[in-house]
Amino acid sequence: MLKISNLPVLLVLLLLAACQGQDADTAPAAEVSQPETTETSEMTEMVGYLTAQRGRFAFLELDQEAIATIADGVQKGLSGTLKVEDQAAVQAAFGQAQARGDALEAGAEEIPEIDTESLRMIGLVMATQTGLDQLGFGANDAAAIARGFVAGANATEVDPAIEAKLPAFEAFMNERIAAAQAVAEAEAQAGAAESIAAGEAFFAKLAEDADVEKSESGLHYKVIDPGTGDKPSMTDSVLVHYKGTLIDGTQFDSSYDRGAPATFRLDQVVKGFGEGLTKIGAGGKIILYIPSDLGYGNSPRPGGAIKPGDTLIFECELLEVNAG
Repeated sequence: MLKISNLPVLLVLLLLAACQGQDADTAPAAEVSQPETTETSEMTEMVGYLTAQRGRFAFLELDQEAIATIADGVQKGLSGTLKVEDQAAVQAAFGQAQARGDALEAGAEEIPEIDTESLRMIGLVMATQTGLDQLGFGANDAAAIARGFVAGANATEVDPAIEAKLPAFEAFMNERIAAAQAVAEAEAQAGAAESIAAGEAFFAKLAEDADVEKSESGLHYKVIDPGTGDKPSMTDSVLVHYKGTLIDGTQFDSSYDRGAPATFRLDQVVKGFGEGLTKIGAGGKIILYIPSDLGYGNSPRPGGAIKPGDTLIFECELLEVNAG
């Protein structure tokens, strides 16, 4: 039989990697509709089964009532009737599970229990913070996933019948991923268009400031202090203090807040930032107004404050220039 540690990496990515680190109150992605068939129902149960397997719940040696309580949390989470509202409770719940697992592994005489609310919270988190919603699983799938979860939580190894269906399951999940990606890309494009339009309005207003200059690339900048000495080239390394904000004032980065300036080559940062620092010498200060195409475009880091199409503003203080 297939051991848990040998589950295909693809399945791990499909089931558990989507929403790590998201806030508990993040709204789920738009649901990806799928026609309901007998095969679809079987594949949906496998989602719950393999999620439980990946979580190694069997090794917690829980009784049927406890497993049913976790499954209830999974079902309520997918149905939207229960939400994660207290991160401290989440940490406490998984702390209890960790303590029980550690005691069992050490062969301790006394094995800590996991209370009912913590069991339900574990199931809830499995449903809402492992990316199942982003793959289109919701209220209509909740009961089937919960059933599969109960079966998977009771098994220390994958059932051979389940193992035989893994190729079909991967195909099923790939369809889900493709549909979810299409939804995400459409939402990103719509959001980018809105942000780009806001940026254009911002630059139109900025043109009224006589102190703001514009380069051939489309970078806008205002020199506060030109500094002294040679200006850096794009292959030079610089030491710089900076603060980055969006046009609505949202701060997304600050070396000042970190308590230390940053060092980098100008050709290794976003185009507008690198170009902008070539406008001043050491000791100089400048404000950079970077349009989306000279910043992160439509592909900023996922989960950050910068969204597709955003205009960026950097207040920079060039401390040192190191040639080459």
